[in-house]
Amino acid sequence: MNISVVTSVFVNYGLMDAIDEIHKLGVEGVDIWCGRPHLYRKDYSKNILQELKEKLKQLNLSPVSLMPAFAHYPYSLSSPIEIVRKDSISYMKDCIDNAALIGAPYVLVVPKQSLYGQTRDDSRRFFMNSLSRVCNYAESRGIKLVVEVVYPKLSNHMGFIEDAINVIRQLGSSNIGVAIDTGHLNLSGEDVGRAIEELGDLLLQVHVNDNNKEQQQNAIPGEGNFDFARFMSLLKEYNYGGFLSIELSWVYSFDPVSALIKAIKRLRCYTETN
Repeated sequence: MNISVVTSVFVNYGLMDAIDEIHKLGVEGVDIWCGRPHLYRKDYSKNILQELKEKLKQLNLSPVSLMPAFAHYPYSLSSPIEIVRKDSISYMKDCIDNAALIGAPYVLVVPKQSLYGQTRDDSRRFFMNSLSRVCNYAESRGIKLVVEVVYPKLSNHMGFIEDAINVIRQLGSSNIGVAIDTGHLNLSGEDVGRAIEELGDLLLQVHVNDNNKEQQQNAIPGEGNFDFARFMSLLKEYNYGGFLSIELSWVYSFDPVSALIKAIKRLRCYTETN
């Protein structure tokens, strides 16, 4: 399996410099974070995005996905506030346009927690309505959406694999799949083998990080207690052919290269021995 790096750990680098550093690490792909100072909304002209596309091609780095910045930015597709939902849909469309311009096949969809006093059903209803509009737009631009399954404390309506499968069935679209995250799986307590089996061909992306099973840490693989050996064995058993995208915490942003060298070495060890 090929390895990719999420650019968000290079938050103190411009996007082009981050791409250069990731290339030096010898990985095969890059997932581009869509917050500032990286690929946020309309910060980059079409000419610069064309330069980025050419740069990635020359470096032989696959643009695996674009990752909208829901975790640290005020966007929510499930907000009870209409203007927030509309702005969030607009932001997703900007990300989809940028993905099409640089040749990235996927754009991530990140769920949010319900606001205080908002019911789970209410959040799910708004999320579904927003997602339907975004999905239609993505299909018109030749881009697939990938819903990330988080853990219940991050989202009470998208905290388990079953939640994502139900959403996709209700949408009835073939233009959407699922991303799983090793850190979130560790915190949700879902059985990893069952999750991968149930997803089948819907599994389009795998985000890789670790934690102590008590709180989200986005730590280097092996620094927590997630069973990566079993996980890699299961991915091979079920013929997962996508990227393993290393997504580290901003804690590592003061020295991202050293952290990623360690993370990549450990991940390659896990993949080569299973």
